Amino acid sequence: MNEYIKVIKFDELKVPSVPFQIPSSKTYFGIKEMMESELDFLKSTVLSKSSAPVIMYSDMPMKEMAKDPEFPKKWMFGMAMMLKKGLHLHQIHNLDRSFDEMMLGLESWIPMYMTGQISPYYFKNAPNDVFLHFLKVSGIAALSGEAVAGYHSDGKYYLTKVKREVEYYRKRAEEMLKNAYPLMEIYRSERKNELNAFLLADIKTAGKRRSILSSLPLYTISDELLNRILTRNNIDAELKEKIKEYAKTQRQRMKIILENERIEDEIPDFVQENFTKSPPMLELSGIFCEEDIPYNEEEYTAHLKESMAFAEQNPNYTLKCSTAHAFHNLKIIIHEGQWVMVSKGKTPAIHFVIRHPKLRSAIECFIPPITED
Repeated sequence: MNEYIKVIKFDELKVPSVPFQIPSSKTYFGIKEMMESELDFLKSTVLSKSSAPVIMYSDMPMKEMAKDPEFPKKWMFGMAMMLKKGLHLHQIHNLDRSFDEMMLGLESWIPMYMTGQISPYYFKNAPNDVFLHFLKVSGIAALSGEAVAGYHSDGKYYLTKVKREVEYYRKRAEEMLKNAYPLMEIYRSERKNELNAFLLADIKTAGKRRSILSSLPLYTISDELLNRILTRNNIDAELKEKIKEYAKTQRQRMKIILENERIEDEIPDFVQENFTKSPPMLELSGIFCEEDIPYNEEEYTAHLKESMAFAEQNPNYTLKCSTAHAFHNLKIIIHEGQWVMVSKGKTPAIHFVIRHPKLRSAIECFIPPITED
């Protein structure tokens, strides 16, 4: 969490040190005051003593608020502070949105999902197209909003810290959760066997596989080079054997898939200075390795050559190099028409498998939105 906050420069924003006071209840009108209400809710929640989980839902449009250059930064900082506080978030997503709003949401939410503190949900039935709704509830405050579709700026938000009202809105939010469905299958280390079973079962399912990687794929590395990297990093014998066995399993899995299906891997084009600032790591998220094992420049170059040779030997395999990669330590694996998996390789590893057609399609069409210098 601290790394995430630092990378997006939110460590430069300061949490208020003086007590934050709002009236026990307050009403907000129009887009500008709506943005203020969201930040007031986040401040109230972060600075309270409550550790109760937070439940959030909105089918309000995001475009108008995103136009303000400062609001998205302050909103994400508030979200990051809630997560840093240790609160768990139950987020009910509205997927009945335009493609560009889906992309805006993905860019904001994917890094926060990687903390493992957010449980995502959705409603199978789309909300009606007449009214817009908004509800966020924490242990200390509740923020409720309403508007008519197409007239977001004429809506009203209501923030309350009155105990009985918060209890009412919390019960309402919990009832919404009971009607919601998990948006993703989430795999942490305790579900390692289930993840492996899922990937093995998928081998025989038809369809092209495509990956956006932040490092080179482990199934293209030779035993000799892998052993050299592990030895240089002083990896103990037990973990060494575990990693070698994992690499062997990966090669076998890819060999079976490549007999009948196509695989395309997109890898980042690393430049020399990146090896000092942020060296690429061995891709070991599948075994939830508790150590980050970096390449040096010579090792990465050697593995890249082996990956290119692997592509030449396997007609169904394509290796692409890209200079535009928005995320570090993340990989996105796409089994077209079936599922998408978003994984964080840096320890502690976590994997999200997404099957929902609209969200899956949005990620299949994903183009990195930014390139940080």
